[in-house]
Amino acid sequence: MAKVALLIGISEYPRGLTPLPNAVNDIEAMRRVLVNPEIGGFAPGDVTVLTNPQRQEMEREIYHLYANRHKDDLVLLYFSGHGVTVENGDFYFSSCETQKQDNKLLPFTAVAGTSVHSWMNQSKSKRQVVILDCCFSGAFAKGLTAKYGGNIDLQQQLGGEGRAILTASTSTQYAFASDDLELSIYTHYLVEGIEKGAADKDGDGLIAVDELHEYAKSKVQEASPAMTPEFYPVKEGYRIFLAKSPKDDPKLKYRKEVEQRAKLNQGRFSVFALELLESKRIEWQLSDDDAKRMFGKSKKAPVTLLCQ
Repeated sequence: MAKVALLIGISEYPRGLTPLPNAVNDIEAMRRVLVNPEIGGFAPGDVTVLTNPQRQEMEREIYHLYANRHKDDLVLLYFSGHGVTVENGDFYFSSCETQKQDNKLLPFTAVAGTSVHSWMNQSKSKRQVVILDCCFSGAFAKGLTAKYGGNIDLQQQLGGEGRAILTASTSTQYAFASDDLELSIYTHYLVEGIEKGAADKDGDGLIAVDELHEYAKSKVQEASPAMTPEFYPVKEGYRIFLAKSPKDDPKLKYRKEVEQRAKLNQGRFSVFALELLESKRIEWQLSDDDAKRMFGKSKKAPVTLLCQ
C-alpha cells in the first residue's frame, strides 16, 4: 500500500494568459500538509512537485502517477493553474507553454483532460483523488467513468474504494484569488480544513474527501459567492481518507465547542454557554486572543478574477 501524490502549479504563462503567482504557493502548502506525518502521512519521496513544467514533462509525470500502481494505492493529483475549455466543452490542463490564437486554445500546448481520463481508467489503483484549483474545473469530470471490481480490506486506513474529484468551480465558472491571501481561495480553505482539522466534521480523527469538500465549499462561498466548488464521487470515493485531523489540538477542540454552541442557539450564546466556553479555554490553556478569534465573524475579502 502506498500513498502517492503529484502536485502541479503553473504561475508563469506566455502573453495572453494571466500570471498566477499564488499557484506556486498553493503546491507548497499542499505538500506541507501531505508530508506532515501527523496529518497527511505521505512519505516525502512519494510526493512529486512540478513548478511551471513544460507540457511534455507535465504529461509524462501525470502518466507515471497512474501507471504501475497497485489496487490498494491512494493516488492524488492536484493542479493549480489555468484550466481551459474548448468549443466542445473538453477540458485542458495548462502548462507554462500554453498559448491561445485568436482567443482559442492551441491544444498541443496543453494536456488534454481526456488523456488523463484514460490513464486514470487504466490504472489499477482503486483510490484516486483529483483536486483542481482552476477555472472551468468542473468540466474535467465530464465523461469520466470507470468500472471497479474486487474488494480491498483497508477501510480503516484509506476509507472507501472509488474515485473523487474536487473542483474549485463548475464547468462554466471562473476561479478567483483573494487580495488578502497568499494562496488561491479554494486551496487556502482546503489547507486550512486539513491543517487545523476543521474539516473533520464527524470528529473521528480522519478527514474524508467529502468532509473536506463540504468545509472548503462553505468557506469559499462565504468569501467568493461567484465560485461554486463541486464534488464528483464515483462508487465510495466520497469516503476516501485523505488526512488525519489533529484531534488533540486545543484550538481545534475549542473551535468545535464554539461552533456547536452557536448552532444550538442560532449564533447566540447564553450565559451558561459562555461560562462553559470560558472554563474550556482555561482548561485547554488558550489565550484570550485565541478565544476571541474563534468568535470572529468571517469577512469577505476582495477577490480577483484568475482567468482574464
